[in-house]
Amino acid sequence: MSKHLEDKNLIARWMDDRLSNEEKEQLKESGELDALKTVIDDIDTWKVKPFNLDAGLAKLTEENKTVVPLKKSNKNWLRIAASVAILLSCSLVWYLTSTSSTTIATKIAESKTVELPTGSLVELDAASSITYNKDDWEDSRMLTLSGQAFFNVTSGAPFIVKTPTAQVSVLGTQFNISTQEEQFSVYCYEGKIEVSYKNNSEIITKGQSVFLVNGKLKKDKHEYLSPEWMTGLSTYDRTPLKTVIADVKRYYNVEVNLPKKYGTLQFTGTIAHKDLQQTLNTIFTTMEIKYELQEDNTVIFE
Repeated sequence: MSKHLEDKNLIARWMDDRLSNEEKEQLKESGELDALKTVIDDIDTWKVKPFNLDAGLAKLTEENKTVVPLKKSNKNWLRIAASVAILLSCSLVWYLTSTSSTTIATKIAESKTVELPTGSLVELDAASSITYNKDDWEDSRMLTLSGQAFFNVTSGAPFIVKTPTAQVSVLGTQFNISTQEEQFSVYCYEGKIEVSYKNNSEIITKGQSVFLVNGKLKKDKHEYLSPEWMTGLSTYDRTPLKTVIADVKRYYNVEVNLPKKYGTLQFTGTIAHKDLQQTLNTIFTTMEIKYELQEDNTVIFE
């Protein structure tokens, strides 16, 4: 809504047919008259439950003897409703604009470094994304993560990462979160973090990790100095094969329709994200699974 309309209260006067011919012409030329008429036309299609005005007035009069009699005018009611609709529309636009969020995502076989407003760094793994509100960032350092990312958080206000599985809260630290398929894990490389899942929570420090196992958080230890995926490697220890293949599909543009009979098999080993054929050989040859990579980057099984 233009400031011109607000300052001169043209909307209310237009609804009451109190505009001069010159003002009507100016409003028409501005183009805003068409928008106001659209609102009125739309209101005519509204279905409102009939209201017993007499009964309502009688009740109000009984409760408050000073009630001023209302004028029965359907036209006035429509004008009031139009004003409310316009105000609500403007409020909605303001709200959506002021609470707009920023989403940064990576594609298959792509990783990206993201610097947040206060200097914290996020290393996004392939096929992952983060969403946050940059306008409120200094007051509420909160973001959502889908996929996998390494965080190097500067000190300051609490830093919260929400995932589809659990929530991670920190002050200043370095950690890695992976939420892929049915797997969820957090590795702490510096500082202290709290991982919350439903009514369960675990606090871990440098050299510790947390996994979600059978609906419960399980604390463990690790000796890594940084996430392996950042160096182009992935290490698995008795990991379901379907989870390993999900990672392969994030790092390579390949279609792998893994037969159900292989999905629950467990894979242990390390694969490099630099050569598709080598990666497939490392996985399937060691597990004695016969496969063939087609020219269109589709894997078929015998």
